[in-house]
Amino acid sequence: MSKYAVVKIGALQEKVSIGDELVVSSSFSETTLIPILVSPKKGQIVSDSKELGKFKVEIEHIGDAKSKKINIFQYKNKTGNRRRMGYREDNKIIQIKNIVGLEGSEEE
Repeated sequence: MSKYAVVKIGALQEKVSIGDELVVSSSFSETTLIPILVSPKKGQIVSDSKELGKFKVEIEHIGDAKSKKINIFQYKNKTGNRRRMGYREDNKIIQIKNIVGLEGSEEE
């Protein structure tokens, strides 16, 4: 995995390569991302904003999912008031299709 890119998705930064699958928030709707760091070949890293304009990460929506259930329990002392709830957030599963700009770089 010498060819990779680091992209910002929401508040997180993820290291991705071609074929990786990620779970993101359901409000995420972009189809291409501009990376914040790229490794076009082994031992080389590109982080200059002018050079990063040449690279793009193409993604594809694979499916929908739900997060792990969060159990919520409310309790008030001396009143007998108890309440149980659960919450699951909607998520999307995306796959990295291509990193545009890596085609010209060769593997060492």
